[in-house]
Amino acid sequence: MAPLQTINDTLIAEFEGLTPIQQFYKDKSVFLTGATGFLGKVVMEKLLRCCDINTLYILIRSKKGKNVETRCDEIFDDAVFDQLKQEKPKFRHKIIGVSGDCVLPGLGIDSNTRQVLRENVNIVFHVAATVKFDEKLKLALGINVNGTREMMLLSREMHNLQAFVHVSTAYCNCNRTTIDEKIYRQSMTGENAIKLMDCMDEKTLDSITPQLIAGWPNTYTYTKCLAEDLVKSMSKDLPVTIFRPAIVIPTYKEPVSGWIDNMYGPTGIIVGVGSGLLRVFRSNPENFAELVPVDMVCCALLASAWDVAKSTHNEPPVYNYVASVQNPITWKRYCDLGIDHGKQMPMMKTLWYNRFTMTSSVIMLAILSFLYHTIPAFLMDAGLVLTGKKPKMMRIYKKIHKFCEVIGYFTTQRWYFANTNVQKLWSSLDPEDQKMFFFNMADIEWSEVIGLSIYGIRTYLLKEDPSTIPLALKRAERLKWLHYATIYTVYTLVLYVLYVILKAFSFFSLFD
Repeated sequence: MAPLQTINDTLIAEFEGLTPIQQFYKDKSVFLTGATGFLGKVVMEKLLRCCDINTLYILIRSKKGKNVETRCDEIFDDAVFDQLKQEKPKFRHKIIGVSGDCVLPGLGIDSNTRQVLRENVNIVFHVAATVKFDEKLKLALGINVNGTREMMLLSREMHNLQAFVHVSTAYCNCNRTTIDEKIYRQSMTGENAIKLMDCMDEKTLDSITPQLIAGWPNTYTYTKCLAEDLVKSMSKDLPVTIFRPAIVIPTYKEPVSGWIDNMYGPTGIIVGVGSGLLRVFRSNPENFAELVPVDMVCCALLASAWDVAKSTHNEPPVYNYVASVQNPITWKRYCDLGIDHGKQMPMMKTLWYNRFTMTSSVIMLAILSFLYHTIPAFLMDAGLVLTGKKPKMMRIYKKIHKFCEVIGYFTTQRWYFANTNVQKLWSSLDPEDQKMFFFNMADIEWSEVIGLSIYGIRTYLLKEDPSTIPLALKRAERLKWLHYATIYTVYTLVLYVLYVILKAFSFFSLFD
């Protein structure tokens, strides 16, 4: 029989009109890492706006001369918190910044604060990670693997822990074609990887990185895989779950549609194409784009903590939060929709009329990149030098090509994911929770999602006011005419040169 206090708390929550998930979070203390990141901000906002939590502890490291208090205050300057400020203006007193760093022993948390966390925290969301794909292996191991180990050690000390959610990535097992909701055994364990990190200097570790990560495209996916192994080995008797989101894109519905604060992944493609800089990209057009809106990721994440808290498991349950199983979209359709919506609300910061080609051929990519990127960049740099300015376009395109190379791995491969646990989780939700914590990928319309993403990228990332759209449309039309005038001029010149050559050849043939 449930304790009388628990029964009373449930009855009170129901009387107050709370959903089952809201009941779970009511008066709980939550510890969140990665609060300054893209997903972390959305998780924080949703918890504070929709769940009557007691306290939210957030792990923050000092950075660029700013202490924890200053960095904590700066988080809430973002537009993603505007609705929270309107609905719950006194939310700030629930947040406590914890000074620490995932790469440090014991997370760098002082003993007094650690004791407070031990006594008070009920739910842990470990979101922090270095998502830089080409991060040095030593640092990636320090943050993604050792940081996870330190979080598991701390959680094991917590007196009233009800749920620990480790945020991984759907691509941590990208060395496989079929990816189920399970933790796969690897040739190296997470613990051994930490020992390797401790006994080797960075230079030595760099020299053997290609051999260590063979099968994985980068240190990010490799170390996230090792972190999962560590979670599994340290999870005995703990309410732990692993949550694997796919490629996270701007918000769909809440707290504001289209919000984003970074240029990662598909967002970088949209900005590159929209600005007229990115004109060719390597991808298999018919492969699935595993895109998931960040607000839906957040809701599924919060639901997974509720789910693991009410049952026991032999090993951590895994949730593959992906799109392709229920509502697939190809890279071709994603780009087509992005271009269509982009034409309706073009960017003011457009360098040239946008034209975009997608190819799966490495040879064609090299040829088109040279014609569409390198030659124009060289000519523009030459123009800058002649006008007494510093050349910059070749340098910009070097970064663009590096970005394309990194993203190209995920746009040219195909994976088959299972998401049975996610679908079961959605089905288990109360109808009111399904409204409050919406995350069913089957129920979204991709054209709407991508249109909102374009609007959000323009508004929140590029800081271009929506009122400038009419002016941007006129500018885009002028660039279009200039583009085609340039193209036809070049074609005319090429044809004229060919005509002159052929005519000269015909003239000389008379003397043969």
